[in-house]
Amino acid sequence: MEAFVGILVDTLNSMIEKELRLLCGIATDMQKLSSLLSTTKAVLEDAEQKQFTERAIQLWFQKLNGVAYEIDDKRGSYFNASRETGSVVNEPEVLGRDDEKRQIVRILTEEIIGDDQNVSVLPIVGVGGLGKTTLARLVFNDKRVIEHFEPKLWAWVSEEFDVKRIIKALIESVDKTSIGDLPLDVLQGKLQELLRGKRYLIVLDDVWNENSQKWEELKSVLQCGSKGSSIVTTTRMEMVAEIMRTLGTHRLSSLSDDQCWSLFRQRAFGSQEAEEYPNLIAIGKEIVKKCGGVPLAAKALGGFLRFKLEAEWNSVKCSEIWNLPEDETGILPALRLSYLNLPVELRGCFAYCAVFPKGSVIQKEEVIQLWMANGLISSNETMEVEDVGDAVVTELHHRSLFQAVDIHFSGYGDVPAFKMHDLVHDLARSVMKAKHDGTESNRTMMLGEPYHQLTVAFPIKITGTDQFSSFLSKCGSLRALIVRSMESTQEEFTQLSHAISNLKHLRHLNLSRCGIVELPNSICDLSNLQILNLNGCYKLRSLPKGMRFLRNLQHLCLKGCESLTHMPSEIGELTCLRTLSLVILSGKKDFQLCELGDLNMLRGELTIEHLERIEDKKDAEAACLIKKQSLRELYLVWHSERTLQRYNDEEVLEALKPCPNLQSLHVEGFKGSSLFPSWISTITAVDVVESAAEYIVGAQDSTAAAAAMSPSLKHLGLSDMPNLKGMLGREVQEEMLQNLSLLESLDIGYMNDLRALPRSLASLTALKELTIEECPKLKSLPEEGLRGLASLQELYIEGCYNLVSLSMGTKALKSLTHLSIQGSNATALPEEVKYFPALQELELNELDNLTSLPDWFGGGHLTSLQHLTLGSCPKLERLPSSIQMMKTLQSLSIGDCDLLEPRCEEGGEEEKFLSL
Repeated sequence: MEAFVGILVDTLNSMIEKELRLLCGIATDMQKLSSLLSTTKAVLEDAEQKQFTERAIQLWFQKLNGVAYEIDDKRGSYFNASRETGSVVNEPEVLGRDDEKRQIVRILTEEIIGDDQNVSVLPIVGVGGLGKTTLARLVFNDKRVIEHFEPKLWAWVSEEFDVKRIIKALIESVDKTSIGDLPLDVLQGKLQELLRGKRYLIVLDDVWNENSQKWEELKSVLQCGSKGSSIVTTTRMEMVAEIMRTLGTHRLSSLSDDQCWSLFRQRAFGSQEAEEYPNLIAIGKEIVKKCGGVPLAAKALGGFLRFKLEAEWNSVKCSEIWNLPEDETGILPALRLSYLNLPVELRGCFAYCAVFPKGSVIQKEEVIQLWMANGLISSNETMEVEDVGDAVVTELHHRSLFQAVDIHFSGYGDVPAFKMHDLVHDLARSVMKAKHDGTESNRTMMLGEPYHQLTVAFPIKITGTDQFSSFLSKCGSLRALIVRSMESTQEEFTQLSHAISNLKHLRHLNLSRCGIVELPNSICDLSNLQILNLNGCYKLRSLPKGMRFLRNLQHLCLKGCESLTHMPSEIGELTCLRTLSLVILSGKKDFQLCELGDLNMLRGELTIEHLERIEDKKDAEAACLIKKQSLRELYLVWHSERTLQRYNDEEVLEALKPCPNLQSLHVEGFKGSSLFPSWISTITAVDVVESAAEYIVGAQDSTAAAAAMSPSLKHLGLSDMPNLKGMLGREVQEEMLQNLSLLESLDIGYMNDLRALPRSLASLTALKELTIEECPKLKSLPEEGLRGLASLQELYIEGCYNLVSLSMGTKALKSLTHLSIQGSNATALPEEVKYFPALQELELNELDNLTSLPDWFGGGHLTSLQHLTLGSCPKLERLPSSIQMMKTLQSLSIGDCDLLEPRCEEGGEEEKFLSL
């Protein structure tokens, strides 16, 4: 019954919001009604417990249950009457989808289906309005598809994955007539009669189902076709694609501005000559930029503006999409379905993202912390609050509301982030506008309840400390404050006012990537502060001495604070800390490593700088890293100065034994002779930089050596190790390398004296990726080693200019899909490359002596190659004509090839390659 109550309250809320929010003055009443509904929900949940003992309440609940389902049915029909789709292409011309249609048709009609499956499933994924159904229709009606498949069936699925209804729709799509209401087993039999032994194509349009059991129930009925049968499904949700797919997911691209303009122009001008209205053309092209490549928006806005005056065109140009009339444009209702389909607990998190500027890249960690600060997420019985936030981001990504990106910040590497499509951002703003009656401005937004909880985001231009202090004095109820430097003017935010102490309710303070040098001591008065983000504050020299008073601090983010020279003592008193990115060892009055002893809630990653300052290895043991079960990445850094040496690096490394849950270890500046400690056996990734070690494992005891070789290790990176003599010490047998049976990735770089790679590479049979970079004296690859790497998929060779011989082991690398050679004096591509049947991407860059590609290039070889990149090859003059025989080649990129580029331009001798 609890689920029903939730459905009722959510349904009433959404219907009231949809139907009443346009009435003047209704917003306040809606807020009161929403509050009343929440109170009612609590009362009903209490009454639910009593229904089992009190007959009157039980009868009342039964009636209420019926009403709820009736409301939910009406709500469903309200949004679904106009959404049902069919297979007929109902557009006079579809722009911008020819290449994608051709690609999908080729996959469906030419690719060989594996022996273990009778039917292949190809999902098309994209945000609402992007044209998934249109693309599916184009594929469904393509001539090659019509000739290849018989029968072809279409079913519109929608939110409810009703197997019986879907089967009925598939049958009727063939029979072209209604078959009435028949039992499920009869319908199953009829569908199998249509499909048995035939190579069919089915389109399942607009699928939302995340229940794999329901999909398996339908799939079992569809397994009766002949080999080569295919299913195309369209969905907004990545999780749906993952559940259903057997082939790669096709993620639908946005249209270009030119393509959107063509769609807009068709609808706005019809058969009229647009050139007769130059003013409208100029305005229209500005409007098209609002469409974000979404054809629904281009068509809707064009149709909306047809027969409108220039003043109304200008009004649309200056307006946000969410301010336009919904019923006339139809854009937001199409997108809002994605919002209404969200679980209730995710809706506030999604709407909150409207606080970020449109088009901005949003860091995952930052948005999770803002959700926390505003009370939108909390921990539960099984997950910490940060994990809940991570799950929310993942879910919104799976529903195509977030687009994942990776951004790189100097000093702290790649950062998980995402973007929102412009129209999705408009959707978030429309939801927020409806919830809060439009009470927000360019720089403030009221979020959550009560309404005095604010988030203020800069860059607003505040000149001078006095103006900033005055501003802060008016924001006593602020929950989250983000300060950004003015990138456009290159003005850096360098000083935080003492007035920050007025923000007694502040929970989140983000000063990341500011030019601030020090923080005022008054920041330690913020007793409610949970998150202090100083990531990328590269000028920050120190932290306030009173940091221990921030008793509620959970996240102290210090990645990229490269000027930080010391830290205050007693940070160990902050027992709520979950994130402590960086600690720096210094004098006795400052931070000591033993202060980590009680911080057992630390999670994520931890960097310990200046390990050379440890005077006693017992200090390392006192850090109690072994008790920190949520720590996943550990960075251990020794610096060059060694004024006092009372221990050796190997002893300290051994004493810093972490919990077995640790996944990644990064060691820098280590001067011991043997790198791997005894506890390495549970680590999955190790990177070593600037180490004086002579051997990776140098243990005298062969038993200890075997344990140290880490059978769990999947990634090993070795960089700038001038003294490295080998993987194993003399007393350690070569066979020990076989313990690295799970190693999948090996990076070797910046080895100035490395002349040869070990033959023992051949024992790394699980290796999938090998990178060799900046090894200037390396002259050849060990043919014996590469010959055994049957699992190798990616090989990167960069900055090895004396590597003239690229012998790779004849016919060895049968799994290789990606080969990149950048920076070499080699004069020719090795002949072995033609025996790489799985190769999909080939990149050749900075090959100064390469004059041509071999004649065998193309001609029946490299039958899987899809992408060829040629860059900075100044002597490369021509391409072999056989390249035109490569049916799988999708892209050919040529850059900085002085002799070849002019020949490939329009009118040049190699113009024929433009068609690739």
